[in-house]
Amino acid sequence: MKNELVLREEEWMKNNRFRDLIGLQIEDIGDGTATLSLAVQDQLLQGAGMVHGGVITTLIDSVIGSAVRSVMADHMVSLTAELNINFFRPATQGRIFAEGRVINRGKQLAVGVGDVKGENGKLLATGRATYVLKEITKK
Repeated sequence: MKNELVLREEEWMKNNRFRDLIGLQIEDIGDGTATLSLAVQDQLLQGAGMVHGGVITTLIDSVIGSAVRSVMADHMVSLTAELNINFFRPATQGRIFAEGRVINRGKQLAVGVGDVKGENGKLLATGRATYVLKEITKK
């Protein structure tokens, strides 16, 4: 059975067509943590046959963002303000997994870290992101 945080994130992802385009899947969402994955597909590869760095960057931004949303109220939105990525190894096949966690949540900002690993558990990339937390206003 899916927990409430997973269901809430699935609802959020319904409107994120880019995540659908690259095939991001929710593996787990906890209190300040998230795990996402995607299958390596031909359309995600760059010219040398490796997953494009932009896909890895999206995966890290998404997993940290999911972790941040897990500690936010429903009437709030998180917006990426800063994102740093370090790439270590290429992904070329199989499934890749991203784990993210919140390391600090303030009133207006949240900071999180994330890692991307291959099916073999080897670290492919790591990242750190800052998010601005905003209240959703309806007009």
